[in-house]
Amino acid sequence: MNKVFAAVISIAIGGSVNAEPAVFRNGEMTISEGVVISEGSTNYYSDIRLTYDGNGALIIAGADAMPKVLVETIDILIMESFPLQVSVAVNGIKSVPCTKLLSPAVSYADNTFTVVLAETVLGPAESCIAVTDPFETSVALNVLDLPAGTYTVDVNGATAEFTFDMDNSSLN
Repeated sequence: MNKVFAAVISIAIGGSVNAEPAVFRNGEMTISEGVVISEGSTNYYSDIRLTYDGNGALIIAGADAMPKVLVETIDILIMESFPLQVSVAVNGIKSVPCTKLLSPAVSYADNTFTVVLAETVLGPAESCIAVTDPFETSVALNVLDLPAGTYTVDVNGATAEFTFDMDNSSLN
């Protein structure tokens, strides 16, 4: 449980600059969006509610699982600047045209960038034409100060690699 909580908090707080901050009020913490990454699986959640147990711990009281989108292709784009900048061009399919992409969650560990892309869900009173909807998006990766080496990018299971021939430091 603590690993799940730590993963949710680290992504929720360290994620997007535009994300809403986590709020603790009346014994409950609410987090608008978060991702749990554990042993090869990823899950995207919204409206995460954690309750205080009175002993210094927060317990997951509820969260809404959000569907991940189907990723067909990813392309690594390396900008010719120094330090280098890297983004991932993603092509995929949403379940229906009426859903929107949620903020991408990006995590880095062991030379691998894990990107999780999910979509909103339709409310109970909403209806939408039942056809898939192609999308294109770009996700920036924080590669500043990474050493020379080969890196993997995983976006909802689609993978690609890129290599830095030299350290990507702003101090060079």
